[in-house]
Amino acid sequence: MVSTLKLTKIQHPNDTDAVQVGSDGSISFSVDKRENIVTGSAQDVTGVTEKTITGIPSNAHCVRLYIDGTYKGGSSQSRFRIGAGSIATSGYDWRVAAHSAGGSAYTEGSTAGCDSYADGAAGSSYTLWGYYEVRKMISTTNRYLINSRLMSNNSYYYNSGVGYIDLGGTLDRVQWTTVNGSLAFTAGKIYLEYTTI
Repeated sequence: MVSTLKLTKIQHPNDTDAVQVGSDGSISFSVDKRENIVTGSAQDVTGVTEKTITGIPSNAHCVRLYIDGTYKGGSSQSRFRIGAGSIATSGYDWRVAAHSAGGSAYTEGSTAGCDSYADGAAGSSYTLWGYYEVRKMISTTNRYLINSRLMSNNSYYYNSGVGYIDLGGTLDRVQWTTVNGSLAFTAGKIYLEYTTI
């Protein structure tokens, strides 16, 4: 025996509509709980010493900055930083494991930002590709976990980084710059992606 349940609406016991069923069989929820992915347009970093992207919404739970072929005309590592209202320039607990084709492996750390440790010299032979990912560690605090996956054409370096920082508020911006802060990028692009619920 087959039974059919016919309805147009499901309500919470407090009489708030939770689900609507359309005459065509479509279903809509009163609160959209689907994950939405927002991808920004590519931003050229040629000729600038830093690029800060603002406007990240407070409900973003996974933020990624993609690095697409950036390199510099002088010797300084690239650096990723985040902020709430302004970019945090200290307070990071950052670690990187770097591996090269020659078999060497080493670790580095920083408190002033999330450094690449793969592109310290000048020119296109020290180009970076990859991403940095930021997630809130505990929903009731402003502690953010940062991960990176970067590769360089410098000795086929592959770098994996992890760290965290406690911000004074909710994350709303990210920055791509260099360790010395005054060295301009020669080429490359970055773009932001984040997910919200």
